[in-house]
Amino acid sequence: MILHRLASCLANKVVRILFIHQHFYPETVGTSTRAVEIVDYLVARGHEVTVVTGIPSHPSTMKSGEVNRRQPRYGNFRGACVHRVWAFGSAKEDTFLRRMATYGSFMISGMIKALFVPGKFDTLVAISPLPNGIAGLVVSKFRRIPLMFDVCDIWPDCAVAVGMLRNKFLVRIAHWIEKRIYRHSKRVGVVTRGFTGNITGKGIERSKVCLLPDWVDAQVYDSSKAPRDEMRRDLNLDGRFVVSFMGNFGLLMGLETILETARAVKDSEPDVLFLFVGKGVALPMMEERIREWNLSNVRIMPYQPRDKVPALLAASDVLIVNYLKTEITRITVPSKIYEYMSSARPIVAGCEGVIHEILSEAECALMSPSRDPQEMSQHIIRLKRDPALGQRMGASGRRYAIRHFIFDRVAADYEAAIIETATAE
Repeated sequence: MILHRLASCLANKVVRILFIHQHFYPETVGTSTRAVEIVDYLVARGHEVTVVTGIPSHPSTMKSGEVNRRQPRYGNFRGACVHRVWAFGSAKEDTFLRRMATYGSFMISGMIKALFVPGKFDTLVAISPLPNGIAGLVVSKFRRIPLMFDVCDIWPDCAVAVGMLRNKFLVRIAHWIEKRIYRHSKRVGVVTRGFTGNITGKGIERSKVCLLPDWVDAQVYDSSKAPRDEMRRDLNLDGRFVVSFMGNFGLLMGLETILETARAVKDSEPDVLFLFVGKGVALPMMEERIREWNLSNVRIMPYQPRDKVPALLAASDVLIVNYLKTEITRITVPSKIYEYMSSARPIVAGCEGVIHEILSEAECALMSPSRDPQEMSQHIIRLKRDPALGQRMGASGRRYAIRHFIFDRVAADYEAAIIETATAE
């Protein structure tokens, strides 16, 4: 990777960095965790970091009520200066209008704060979604700070894919704004190789697009060191063959397919248990299907503290993931994939595109590109009856994750991209 090779020669340059991102500590959604960990790394590397963020407002955060919205508006977080602004948040059903109210309110309040936050900055980093990019574009122009746009979700493509954005006029406007942000940015970070093709296909030069995938701490997600037996006893999993899904219960995950897979094996394999750990907008549908289909072999647990996740993965026999068939899911890789792989557990996946490519290269998964519950159920039964196969696949996945997705490698590339943004002509 070019950026990785550049990291060492740029390592001694200290820059002043302004981040704009709606979700940050204490929220625990994926992009918040990404921002917190990279900020930690940059501060430890000696950079001066300021973060403009919102009070907790993510729909899943609001629904769970896990975080108090009464957060200090200014503070120091692990060496970074953090400025918090108001943003709309609602625990009601996540609709397009409520989601836009959440994003739009932070776009305005965060943009105003970033325009006037004291200090001089060498680089401005805006982390998607698109409204954060709009704020970053405006602040970059007015304060003349070079912009790096970190794209974790392709907008508006993602909103169109889940049916949240249907108005063709609004879609055209969103695409026009998206291209303006990309063209103005000195660097565009993307979390998957599939995003690169999507962005360059919109006329953006390849040279400014940097692959900055989500990462995994291979020392933390090491099942050989996790208390598997203790976790299985605590959760009453002894004697069960556990198939786990962990993370966001999102609209693109196709979780109904996984429930149909559970339905397919319920009678023939009564010791197989499907364990869902997480939260998200698909939860009401999941609970309804469990009741409707009498899925006694399915258990749902709320999000667990991050320090328990490695043991939960280790307590599993198979890990499962599924994505709906859309253009956006062909280029997306959920961050849980890297944790799955690092945990040395075999994977059953209903997927195509980039996820399929990575899992195939790693030789760590049995896949169903058609998302056929019967095929996925047969994959699970095969792994149950052939433990040696699962062990080989799990070990292969962990080796691949260590080679490509460890935190130090990606963080060094992220740092290099920021420094390149600051020094780009």
